[in-house]
Formats: sequence, structure tokens, C-alpha cells
Amino acid sequence: MWGLESSEYVLLVTDRPSERPMGSNSARFAYTAALKEKGGRWDATTLDRWLESPRKLIPGTSMQFAGLIDPLDRADIIAFLERQPD
Repeated sequence: MWGLESSEYVLLVTDRPSERPMGSNSARFAYTAALKEKGGRWDATTLDRWLESPRKLIPGTSMQFAGLIDPLDRADIIAFLERQPD
């Protein structure tokens, strides 16, 4: 999706925004120090800010994705993720 390959992007498609800790351990992927050090949890508000601009939310991230300008596009992605089974 969107031609991205960053491990942080995988979080968006494999984990629901269900208050999961940011940069938490994954058996499959390593997260950048910037994401691990950010702290907090993935909720809809934080995910919206991430989708808008990963580098603005977490300076130092390796995410190559520039972000989505349209808030409706971001809302659609978040709604999709919230509907996915655990």
C-alpha cells in the first residue's frame, strides 16, 4: 500500500489502533529508537497525526511516507483498522 516498506508502516496494517504501546516489541520487525522513545499508545487521535505526517509526530523516524493531507482519507484508514479482528 502506497509503496511503503518501513517497519513502522507495518504497524498500521497489522495492529489495530487499540491503545497498543507505540514502538512495542514485534517478533517480526524492529522499530526505530525515535518511535520507541516517543512513548504513548496508538489510539485514533495519535494514528491520525501519524498518518498526516509521521516525521512531524516522531522526528527521527525512518518512515519514508510523507503523509496524507486529506483528513477524510486518514479517517477512512483508521475506520478500516478499527474494524479488523484482533
